Formats: sequence, C-alpha cells, structure tokens
Amino acid sequence: MEKMNSSKCFHGSEKIQNGKLTGSTDTDYFYFFCPQCGDTQILRILDFQVIYETPTKKIRDERPKIKRDFTIGFELYCKKCKLRDFVKISNRGWQEGKLKNSVSYK
Repeated sequence: MEKMNSSKCFHGSEKIQNGKLTGSTDTDYFYFFCPQCGDTQILRILDFQVIYETPTKKIRDERPKIKRDFTIGFELYCKKCKLRDFVKISNRGWQEGKLKNSVSYK
C-alpha cells in the first residue's frame, strides 16, 4: 500500500499558509476552497494519513476533556487548476487565535 506523499514528511506550500486556505461547511461536512481558484472551487481530499496519535497525558490540566492527541494530514487536489497540496489538522500545539478578519497568525 502506498503511503501519502511517499511516506515523506510533508508541509503545505506557501499557497495555503497564513490564512490562504479557507473553507466552509455544508451541514456538518467541511470543505476546503482552492486558494488559486477562489471560493467557487472545492478541493478534493485525495487521501489522509494519521501522522500522530497517542492517549493524552493526564498531567495536562489545561485540556481535561481531550481524550487523545492527534495530527491528521490530508492530500488536497483541485480538478480545475491542478493544485496539489497538503494540510494538517491537529489538537496539539497552538490552539488559539483570532477571527479571520482580525488576522493574527504566529
């Protein structure tokens, strides 16, 4: 079985970083919009990989309800402009911020 991105460590490109990758929900499903085509083109998720997963250590008092730490990587593709990129979703690390209109990314 072939692993996503040939098992290499991957990061999203500059095309999706710093708030350029956006999305929306339809009922309870989330869709990413192509940063090159705009919010009229939805990116397809070609594959995913669990990059990190472990039970949460009970020492972390600031996160008492989190059952496990995880990072999931997604391979994204735009059928219109052929953009191929990666994004990760995680509950580890920096978990705070501001609304998009008052951008303050680290």
